[in-house]
Amino acid sequence: MKLLSSRVTVALLFLLAFGICAPLICEAWQTRPPRNGLPNQASLNGPNPTPVLYKSDKQTREAEIQLELRLDVQRLYALSTELKDDVDRSDANALLSVSVLKRTQDIEKLAKQIRERAKR
Repeated sequence: MKLLSSRVTVALLFLLAFGICAPLICEAWQTRPPRNGLPNQASLNGPNPTPVLYKSDKQTREAEIQLELRLDVQRLYALSTELKDDVDRSDANALLSVSVLKRTQDIEKLAKQIRERAKR
């Protein structure tokens, strides 16, 4: 039981750290200048340079979708790990509880959402 609580604690700490760091990393990634090996854009455009857009709306949306997909996969992993632990703790001769069945339905629903999002 001690091992299970330490696993849950580590998983919660990981999710908390990811939840705090992910928005900061995404913001820093979106504001970075492009690395294309060209000289300074201002010197190429003359005295009145046009503003340079680093990412198009399509690329920004794709990055958001990718982040949502990663978060959903992490959530799926956490749910499946919890389900495995519940099944391991249950008696092999007893019927599964309603909470276990509900968790399997949640896992199926989330997996279907991930599959649909990945097809796009």
